[in-house]
Amino acid sequence: MMVKKRFLYQMLTLFIVIVLLYSLITSSIIFYKSYQMTDAQSNHSNKLYIEQNSNYADFKLRTAMEFVYKISTLQGLIDYRYSTDTNYQYIATLYNELNEQMRGFGQLGFTFGITKLTDDLVITAAGTYNIRNYLNELGIDAEALERLQQMEGPFLASNTYVVPESLSRKSGNIVMIHQMVNLDLEPLYFFVVIDRVSLLPGIADNPKGNFYLHTNETISSYIHDKTLDTDISARINTFYNQESPENMNHRRVGSTINYIHPSKVIPNLNYVYSSKVTSFGTIFAQIWKAALFPSLLLLLLGLVLAYMATRSSYKPIRQLLHFLDEHKGNSAPPSREQAKQIHELDYIKSSIEQMYSINHALQDKLDDSIVHLREDFFRKVIYGIASDEFIQENLAVLQLERFGEDLNVILLECEGIGALDQTVSAPNLTLIFNTLIRNMQGESGDFFTLPLDKTKYCIIFTHVSQECLKSIAETVVLTIEDELSLDITACISSTYPLGELTSALQELLRMSNYQYATHKVLTPQYVQDLEEVVCYYPIETEACLINYVNSNELGKAYDLLKNLLDQNLNQPTLSSVTLSNLKHSFLTTFKRCLNTSGTTLNQFVKEYPDILNEFMEASVSQFTERTFTLFELVFNYCNKDKFCLESSTASQIFIYIHKNFDKDLSLTDIATEFNLSESYVSKLLKNSLDINFKQYVNTLKVKRAKELLNQGKYKVHEVATIVGCNNTNTFIRIFKQYIGVSPGEYVKNLNHL
Repeated sequence: MMVKKRFLYQMLTLFIVIVLLYSLITSSIIFYKSYQMTDAQSNHSNKLYIEQNSNYADFKLRTAMEFVYKISTLQGLIDYRYSTDTNYQYIATLYNELNEQMRGFGQLGFTFGITKLTDDLVITAAGTYNIRNYLNELGIDAEALERLQQMEGPFLASNTYVVPESLSRKSGNIVMIHQMVNLDLEPLYFFVVIDRVSLLPGIADNPKGNFYLHTNETISSYIHDKTLDTDISARINTFYNQESPENMNHRRVGSTINYIHPSKVIPNLNYVYSSKVTSFGTIFAQIWKAALFPSLLLLLLGLVLAYMATRSSYKPIRQLLHFLDEHKGNSAPPSREQAKQIHELDYIKSSIEQMYSINHALQDKLDDSIVHLREDFFRKVIYGIASDEFIQENLAVLQLERFGEDLNVILLECEGIGALDQTVSAPNLTLIFNTLIRNMQGESGDFFTLPLDKTKYCIIFTHVSQECLKSIAETVVLTIEDELSLDITACISSTYPLGELTSALQELLRMSNYQYATHKVLTPQYVQDLEEVVCYYPIETEACLINYVNSNELGKAYDLLKNLLDQNLNQPTLSSVTLSNLKHSFLTTFKRCLNTSGTTLNQFVKEYPDILNEFMEASVSQFTERTFTLFELVFNYCNKDKFCLESSTASQIFIYIHKNFDKDLSLTDIATEFNLSESYVSKLLKNSLDINFKQYVNTLKVKRAKELLNQGKYKVHEVATIVGCNNTNTFIRIFKQYIGVSPGEYVKNLNHL
């Protein structure tokens, strides 16, 4: 018995020593990692703070500069700029156009002023001023204009000068002066006034930091601690001289840490955030106070567990000794069950933990895949390859019973996503659409968003009226255009059962041909009543020209454009007003060509800065030549990145099949249309929906044939011709293969019902 107790005490001592060592090592690691985490969290918070606020400020500045570029194309501004003397008619026209354009920018905190300096007159949305009074109104010194004309270096890249605090008497405004230079004309100056509160951030997580806007001088600042880094100008100059740009974002100097974020809009503008460094002692003291009680509690718990572990570990040994005492002198080896007793509990515990881990992983995979399974379900239904049995089986499995009744579909088409990808990361439009619709206070009912490709999205609704659908579509279009600057149109279908969503898709695709109409939201009734709305040529002609540009058919586009010019220029009298309106009509059409290719007019103008001025200044005799010159540049710009395979290729092929399945459509026709090989198209269709090309086309033909036979107006051979089967016997064979009876028997069964 004494041997047993001595062994017990030795095991207890060993476990206590292990607990103490483990507690010491763990506490050291916890304290060190906590310090690193606190320091990294503070650093990350400061970086995120300056990055978010600098990106927000850049967004505001970019919006202001894009507005400057936008109003620079106004006809009133062009007339005012080219006038050699003070023409008050041009000034009044420019004032009215500026007022109209400012309506959408009033809530962004911007005001604008335009002047040539030569007429001592500044035109704003609030009225006209002479230059001295306008500068006094802004609270800036006249020296700011003199510096603007003398600027060199980074200024030459942007033609924009930000007025520093030393030349500004009003701390509430930040003033930018943008100069538009033309070798043949006097420079044009834009005053952009931004509210300081809307551009600078509020209080950060660390209230002891300072936020600056700085070029070669401080522009404005949001200072929480007046004594912190007052000589920021010398400090930034030191960084520029000693450090490379990638090392300037995180620099410790003494007791402060400085973050410098260059502006992406104004080349020589920097955002600076300076904050005090939290010392190791301060952080350690905070961690120690917070962790002292938990550490003691864990130590006490460890001692208790050590005692319990000793007892538990000693129990099988005591049983073994007792067994040996009872069978003293018996040298036979212990049985297999007896030998397994020591490890049995550990084995059971390990097995349970392993099963729990596998079950947890499977549950995570199921949760992640449910959305993709629903997308696959609706995609098969809307493309017309889902049978009635497949639909009924999966409605309950995917928890979509509420979609088993009549449905409406909204087709959203976004243009300009390619241009947006070049400036910011691509947005998750599905998430944005879902958030917008859910926030409409229950008007939307149940819905599901199905992306067809990266520009087309179908939103399927149940139990929603046409008025609510129109309201939802208008809200989504307005929000996306305002916040993401994307061109977006919405088409609303009629009401269809779930099994006939293919017809809904075909209706929406027909309606999408009118996406360049005056309305952004198209309904079946509106499309039915839609007539020619373009002033000088029909909207169908414009859509045809855009299609030629997108399909890289330059010859057809040239012929169509030449006919349009001949029809509009060969008039007995062509007034200057008519010519100006015609220029704007062509410019609008060219803009839509760029939008459908994923680019914007602003991007095009940046690459060809003088081409629009030449086009808008063209006389009647020069108009044809200038129009073809501009169109050729637009055509080449739209087609420079064409024919790259994207993930949306399969969806585009399915849409093409839906539009042309009632013809003698072959795999060769599709391969030629999309500039792909037949084997690639066949494999793409097979991998996308697990069906070959011929089966898919025949499914659509049979579905359409059933609709025609149900009407009772057509004979079998007429139906065969309508759905694209030139041979009636072939049509009968296909129909019987998919329906189970011949077309004649199908009609007889209808008559008996």
